[in-house]
Amino acid sequence: MTTLKGSPELKARLKAIRGTFKPLGREWADEVVVIAKPMVPVQTGRLRGSIRRRNATQRQATVEAHYSANFVDAGTKRHTIVPKKAKGLYFTDGGQTVFAKRVDHPRTQARPFKARAEHEALRRKSPLQALLKQWNGAA
Repeated sequence: MTTLKGSPELKARLKAIRGTFKPLGREWADEVVVIAKPMVPVQTGRLRGSIRRRNATQRQATVEAHYSANFVDAGTKRHTIVPKKAKGLYFTDGGQTVFAKRVDHPRTQARPFKARAEHEALRRKSPLQALLKQWNGAA
């Protein structure tokens, strides 16, 4: 039978780093929000105002925004808009009301901001130092 030397110290270190992610995840998510908000193009301000930290648990941190963030981030393909229940569409263009049976919507160029904000926040709030501090302080 073999015995492991330093087993209590190893257990103490593993227990210490178990609780490290929640505060780190919270800091990272808050930093993503701070970085992402200025990157978003502003038309009405709804998207920019909707970016926030949803939660931070032991396993993950979540940043959420209005669903339109996906379209701004990835762009859209050219597509046709047709009414489902009405006979036609109407919208205002340059102060004038336009009526149409269908509309050919042009493609929208991607303006990626999500991944850039996440990577920049990770660079700014590196978890390595806090993890090493927890690991070394436990034994």
